[in-house]
Amino acid sequence: MKKRKVALVTTLMVALSTTPIHVFAGDSIPPTGDAAYKKNQPITHGYRAVDIENWSPETDPDAERLRAHVPLQNRNQAFAATQANPKLSPETEFFNLTGDYDFYFFGATPYNNEFSNYLYNFWQYTDYYGGWHGQTTEDVPLSLYDPNESWEKRAFEFGILDLPNPAYTNAAHKNGVKSIGTLFIPRGGQPYDLLLKQREDGTFPVAEKLIEMKEYFGFDGYFFNQETSIKPEHIKKYKAFTKTLIDAGIYTQWYDTVDDTQGKLTYQPSLIPSHSSFIRDDEMGGTINNSVFMNYNWNSPDGWNNGDSTDQRYIKKTVEEAKRRGIDPLKTVFSGVEAGMGSFGGAHNSTRNLDVILDQETGNPLTSIATLGGNFVQHALDEHLGDPSKNLRGDDDHQWMIAERERMWYTGVKIDPTNTEEQKGYARPDVGVKDASEWTGISRYITERSVINDSTFVTNFNTGHGMKYYMNGKVSNDEEWSNINVQDILPTWQWWIDTEGSKLQVDFDYGDKVENGDKFTYQQIGGYKGGSSLVVNGTLDAKNFLRLYKTDLDIKNTSSASITYNKTSAKDRSEIQLGLVFKDAPDQVEYITVPKSGERTKGYVTVELDLSAYDNREIAALGLAFDPKGESIQKYQVNIGELKLTDGQNYTPNKPIGFKVKDRFTTDEMNVTWNLEDYSKVKQYHLYAQLNNGKEEFLGGIYGDNFYVKNLDKHVESLKLTAVGRDHTESEPAIIQLNRKNFISNVKVEANSEGLKINWGRESRGSHIRFDLSFTDGRKDTYTKTVDKKRGSDQFEVPVKDDDRYLLKISTLDSKGNIIDTISSAGKMKDVFAEPFDGSYYIDGAKLGIDVPSSKDWWHMYITINGEAVKPAKKYNGETTDYFIRGYHDLKGMAVPAKGSIIGISLEDYMGNMSETKYITVN
Repeated sequence: MKKRKVALVTTLMVALSTTPIHVFAGDSIPPTGDAAYKKNQPITHGYRAVDIENWSPETDPDAERLRAHVPLQNRNQAFAATQANPKLSPETEFFNLTGDYDFYFFGATPYNNEFSNYLYNFWQYTDYYGGWHGQTTEDVPLSLYDPNESWEKRAFEFGILDLPNPAYTNAAHKNGVKSIGTLFIPRGGQPYDLLLKQREDGTFPVAEKLIEMKEYFGFDGYFFNQETSIKPEHIKKYKAFTKTLIDAGIYTQWYDTVDDTQGKLTYQPSLIPSHSSFIRDDEMGGTINNSVFMNYNWNSPDGWNNGDSTDQRYIKKTVEEAKRRGIDPLKTVFSGVEAGMGSFGGAHNSTRNLDVILDQETGNPLTSIATLGGNFVQHALDEHLGDPSKNLRGDDDHQWMIAERERMWYTGVKIDPTNTEEQKGYARPDVGVKDASEWTGISRYITERSVINDSTFVTNFNTGHGMKYYMNGKVSNDEEWSNINVQDILPTWQWWIDTEGSKLQVDFDYGDKVENGDKFTYQQIGGYKGGSSLVVNGTLDAKNFLRLYKTDLDIKNTSSASITYNKTSAKDRSEIQLGLVFKDAPDQVEYITVPKSGERTKGYVTVELDLSAYDNREIAALGLAFDPKGESIQKYQVNIGELKLTDGQNYTPNKPIGFKVKDRFTTDEMNVTWNLEDYSKVKQYHLYAQLNNGKEEFLGGIYGDNFYVKNLDKHVESLKLTAVGRDHTESEPAIIQLNRKNFISNVKVEANSEGLKINWGRESRGSHIRFDLSFTDGRKDTYTKTVDKKRGSDQFEVPVKDDDRYLLKISTLDSKGNIIDTISSAGKMKDVFAEPFDGSYYIDGAKLGIDVPSSKDWWHMYITINGEAVKPAKKYNGETTDYFIRGYHDLKGMAVPAKGSIIGISLEDYMGNMSETKYITVN
């Protein structure tokens, strides 16, 4: 059993009332060991309102490496005949507020060398993906995090804005799902009205920056987690703020908690007139927000208690109010389900009986559905297994449990989208589900969607992580990994099997470096391309038709299919058959036999099938059948490595252009870049390393214009970049040769109070060393210096202002001044200065408030009034502090001093530097 993440399961309050509603959640520090983030790895962070107002991609760390580029794909028109439930309406939408790889409060990364991350597998039921876990603001020290401390005592700052992980945005868009960022209102010490700052012309600079950030980072909108009252005089301003986003084409969803008369925070069980105007207000020009997240108490008779959760009074009131307001309840009203609290057992009324949402005549939902915390299938695993201290969710050998729990949540506890009825008394103690009586699965209410269309489709059943990376059935890289950027379009149904005999088991096979529990008995052989293959095994005593994909594929007279498989069980009479369901005959399945597929194979084999006989027909669904041909076969197993349908055209892209090393760092990290081709021609790029032993090693993949290499092996001779077409063919590679004989050796850089101390190996080639220093946080001055290489070290004197982010390029030069090699070092200048307070005070009613400083690294604020220290009322660790802690204490609520009083404010930064004191006279 391998390393485990340091993690803590805790309780987060996400809705306050006389009867608080909670969501169960777990948080993690970043990975440790080999998977620990390295110095130059791109990491996400949270943003304060002032950060948003001043945002620029040039000054935001790693911004250019945290962009999503996959355009939002169009989904197929609904076709009821091939749905698991043909009577279910496709009009009901699903908004999924959930985490990404894990609850990394101290930054997440788009990809990493870690298998035990959560890879979402059910995009087909999702219309909106909202990133949810919160992140600390830029440069909050990890040392402030204590995993043993309760949530309420976390003395560090979260951003008011959390952007979705760009890799998850790419995966969402690939599946036709909108990706949504989250605004948490309030956040400790960050008043909501900082968002509402207006210019003299009435425009909102923060709203304009939110629009700019959405466009730059490539996602689609914002969820407003509004959990504070609004001043009555701010209500219209707040509506104008969100309408600014709406008018720019940005999708918004508002948490339904505030009335439009007094701005009071009220958690209502139904949509009411004083709340619905936050969706549509004709006096303010129409749409204010696209949709609303209804609070969780809509299916209880008194609006709060658990009771008999079969009462529809509040749902009906919601529908009536939506119609009165002139809005479509299926497009704008999302009834909230607190998944993390209720989970499978329905401990919370919103998961106890979701059928309350169904129209009693049609059986279809009256509103759409939103869930918060659906990733409890991962983060609550240890709690549900009975011992949170074990942190098994971060262990490779327990990821199969998370996959099973996820299937139970989305496709019903029997893991069968055609069987979503209540299963009284059903339990799966092997995966921590003690009682699943109250949960029927998202697929009971939401139809499956698909983006598979046109005339070509390929899948390798790659879920986006693995213990190894396989190419053509061989191990290309034996390091574990997670990268949802390269996740394939996964099966529409997990698992829909038609049979009159025993049902075969189906799973994703990651190979024998990871355990799979007692349920699965197959021989683990791993993937074909990627990290996993689709494995089918068990007793085959009758034909099993495994429905895999809902499609809208056109067949031409040049069309063909191919199946790449590895049958590890003994030779028998069985057949593998490609099963096609056509739009013009949706009740029939056309079976095409894979020749000699009963024979045992020696590794993966590929068989092509001619589809020209079906010219001009449309495939509405496809799958694979396994036919014993009259036998009863024990321990049957076949792994499917690739399923391809193609129209015979050549979709191989051209060789990538502009491929270059942007930065090769002293830490063996590297950034490479290239010119991005349009998504219609290239679906992703693959990066390979050519080793000096002749082996080619897969490093990663993405649809984008750059990639980060975490560990550049010393045996790498060259880098190769290929473009991948829609049929998964790869282009001729663009190649970068790495001449290690020219590499500068033993470079070390240390920041000090005079600038940078630089050391290098004297054995490096060339006669001179040149330093080129620039800054990446807005500082415009640059510096260059050239010295004799033989010196071996130099003090590069540079004005030190604060902990400015720098990029130092160190180049060896020949006798003519030509560059032989360049290596980079990135970091921060030595922090010897604390920025002074740059705000003022304000009077709010009868209380004094202090502006939030714009300084990015302030930690403690010291306040005096007429020389007397002002201490916060809220204690920290049971003691009163002499200062206000960023992210922990509110900078408001103090007694108003008399006119003429002198307020003194000084700041201490994370390094312990003290600023000058700013004095302000109270007017």
